[in-house]
Amino acid sequence: MIAVRPFAGPSGQAAEIILVELEDPRPGEGEVAIEVAASALNRADLLQMRGLYPPPPGESEVPGLECAGVIAEVGPGVDAWRRGDRVMALLAGGGHATRVVAPEGQLLEVPAGLSLTEAGSLPEVAITAWTNLVYEGRLQRGQSVLITGAASGVGCFAVQVARALGARVLVAGRDAARLERLRPLGADVAVELGAGFAARVREAIPDGVDLAIDLVGGEHLDRALGALRDRGTLVLVGVLAGTSAQVDLGQILRRRLHVVGSVLRARSRAEKAGLVASFREFAAGRWSRGELVPSIDRTVPFERVADAYAAMAEGGHLGKLVLEMDRAGG
Repeated sequence: MIAVRPFAGPSGQAAEIILVELEDPRPGEGEVAIEVAASALNRADLLQMRGLYPPPPGESEVPGLECAGVIAEVGPGVDAWRRGDRVMALLAGGGHATRVVAPEGQLLEVPAGLSLTEAGSLPEVAITAWTNLVYEGRLQRGQSVLITGAASGVGCFAVQVARALGARVLVAGRDAARLERLRPLGADVAVELGAGFAARVREAIPDGVDLAIDLVGGEHLDRALGALRDRGTLVLVGVLAGTSAQVDLGQILRRRLHVVGSVLRARSRAEKAGLVASFREFAAGRWSRGELVPSIDRTVPFERVADAYAAMAEGGHLGKLVLEMDRAGG
């Protein structure tokens, strides 16, 4: 197979992004091998290629947390899937390659009407959004949710899931024009990050929001806490603005706020399978009704993978950057 070369070097030093030939992985018990047609980029891939976010033990050293393609081989004990099935997969690693092995519990059918390229942009963002809105955030119909960093791939999909759940959706980011483009996905209110942020949120929701999904962290964390109602919940999912923050602990105590840290990659295969199954049930029918759609900023040929990583590092895109593998077909 052709794959992005796994990171090898001093921690914190960005690795050169090049393609190399590696041995084809073979599926084990409960796994399938997928001939990859498309795989999206995530911030975690950048961290991994800087030696700062290694994959869980036993998982592929190749970056890439999601893909779509065609099942090429079925391992022992797999009954629900067949060779030739079009699937998208949540991965702990290995997606930036022309072939990958995935646990059967982390597979989703490619919705009718979607291309494999579109499907390749979905698994990581879909399961991340679902996990943090529903399982960690316990969002209910009629509640309000604030999503910071909402122009990201996860943010774009979280807006759609929150809308489908019947919530009022507030989106936040640094670029007002990009935030406005989230309204067709279900955003009700757009708020720019920065000084006075909590007050601007409360102009729309005077008592504060029920839930904040924070994809930014850093200096904006305390501002997002200030936008919560008393006893509200903040789920910290990303740290685009940095891993350190100055937080008013007094307001957390006084207002009895809930702060939850959440990651997806490190969860067990069994837990991921449960999340995938529950999302599959939620999403059934919503694809065909257009309630859930891919958000792709651009596609990049696999041979130009270094350009895609550079674009991810630069930022400024809306939705996902997707690699297309020529050899896999579509």
